[in-house]
Amino acid sequence: MFTPAPRSNPVVAALKEAGLYLTEKSPCEHALTCPWAPEHSGADLGDALYTEPTTLKPLGTFTCPHRHAERTQIDKLLERLGVEVAQARCKPRIRLAQGEMLRIQHAAELALLRLDNFYQSGGAIVTVNTSTKGDAVVAMVNDNVLTKALAQAADWEKYDGRSNGWRVCDPTPQLVRQLLNAQTYDHLPELSGVARQPYFRKGGDGLVTDPGYDPISKVYAVFDRNEFTVPPPSKAAAQEALQELKSLIDEFHFATDGDRSAAIGAMLTAAVRSSLPVAPAFNVTASTPGSGKSYLGALLAPFAGPGEPLNLSYPTTAEEASKSMLAALIGKPAVISFDDMQTDWLPFGMINRMLTSETVADRLLGASRTIQVSTNAFVMGTGNNVSAVRDMCRRVVTISLRPQTASPATLRYAGRPVEKVKAKRGRYVSLALTIVQAWYEAGWPRADVLDIATFGAWSEMVRQPLLWLGEPDPAASLLDQVRSDPDAETLGRFMMAWRDYFGTKPMTLRKVVDRAETDNNTLLDTIMELPVAERGFINRSKLGWYLKRNANRIVDGMHFQREDNSERTAWSVQTVGEHRGVPSPASGPPIEATWLTVGKPFDPAAPVTINGETY
Repeated sequence: MFTPAPRSNPVVAALKEAGLYLTEKSPCEHALTCPWAPEHSGADLGDALYTEPTTLKPLGTFTCPHRHAERTQIDKLLERLGVEVAQARCKPRIRLAQGEMLRIQHAAELALLRLDNFYQSGGAIVTVNTSTKGDAVVAMVNDNVLTKALAQAADWEKYDGRSNGWRVCDPTPQLVRQLLNAQTYDHLPELSGVARQPYFRKGGDGLVTDPGYDPISKVYAVFDRNEFTVPPPSKAAAQEALQELKSLIDEFHFATDGDRSAAIGAMLTAAVRSSLPVAPAFNVTASTPGSGKSYLGALLAPFAGPGEPLNLSYPTTAEEASKSMLAALIGKPAVISFDDMQTDWLPFGMINRMLTSETVADRLLGASRTIQVSTNAFVMGTGNNVSAVRDMCRRVVTISLRPQTASPATLRYAGRPVEKVKAKRGRYVSLALTIVQAWYEAGWPRADVLDIATFGAWSEMVRQPLLWLGEPDPAASLLDQVRSDPDAETLGRFMMAWRDYFGTKPMTLRKVVDRAETDNNTLLDTIMELPVAERGFINRSKLGWYLKRNANRIVDGMHFQREDNSERTAWSVQTVGEHRGVPSPASGPPIEATWLTVGKPFDPAAPVTINGETY
């Protein structure tokens, strides 16, 4: 079924045993004494060479600089040494026996391990390669790529009934499909992320400075360690690093010092993004075109990786968001950039999840299976007067630029910071890592600021180190957005109007809409501010969906509460801390249910029996 590859090259072993081996010229090239040396002329023309197998030369090669009576090639050498052809290929052998599909799949995985760059990620087989710019490129494997890889990794055989023996064949389409659709793999290493520079294992467990695959963090790192130098950690080193990073953005016109700190925070976020489970997105905005938004974005991107960012348009529908983000994240890009946004940061479900979950899953376009992908990318966007809305308010840090000039497009950046960072990327990434490592070394000192529960690890690796160094809170804009959420304000006005008209009484949507449209009052005005109107009229289905999405959300001490109703769903506005229980029964009988027995005098102290109950 499965014969592993030889532990050592059998041709080299046979040469040594025969006393013909001389020396290793290179890792795959060996000098030897030619077995047909007696045929050589008297002149010494050099040693014979044996080269180990390659894809194009599956048996290897044998060359001798001397002339021979009969042409000598690798097959003659193998015959002379008594080495079988199958052994000389130095590959594992897999036989496609009937009824052994699971064992064959197991053997195929073991064979793929020999190729080094095959991994499993989110239920799919992927490869990791390096681009010409030194960036890691992750790609999902298709049937053509996998067929070629399996053929390269092993020798395949199937039984031939006519010859009553095994003969060489190619991997079958059935096996390839089974591997691609397996979704779980026993032997392929798991790939959780890609790093383009030294990185911290999650939890701050030391700085990993070696490239390659790390089985502990399951991260594959592609970088030249000589480009990155992190000094011994200390607060003085961190302060020097901070000043050098701040010098990169001296010529940008930030609205506040908090925006400047947020820009430094974006540099740190990009540099350590592969170490973070989740991180907020960064929104670079200004009121005027030409304020330097895209230029600042171009400055931030190299902190995450050496290649160009993945530039995308911000999706306009939930369906587009699901398709485009899944396709983008499959390749594990260092940076996803929404440059020149024409819309606000809209809270589509996929965008929400990719910023607050380590992985997202969705159906693969053009396939009938679902895959899970890592969200480990630095996300940023640029645009004029762009802001985060609704659920995005707590997921986006805003950096505002405000040049004090009527024509900001004429501004010049004499220091050429973007070109400087691209030319010495390793230097500036090392500065960011220096700040984080120094904070770890200092014992993780924490400033007394409001927590951001969703981004706890980001707050520790980015926010707290900058606060420790005396910088303004880089998350200030995110917290301001949450406090001044315009959607929350709209919801609050709606609840206030509802309560003014109906108090805490449960109301069906039909009655609420009828009352609003009949009276043309403040209630109608607040409803029309909600995303529930169509052509000037209230869409009751949309209003119902809006209430379901905002049920129990507290704004200004009030919240919508769903109530039981014999007709249909009803809603009420309740105040926090106010609990409406079942009304206590009256101490006496209901007035309308009391009657007197004709012919008997009335005794107010006498008990009265109503429907079997005595009062």
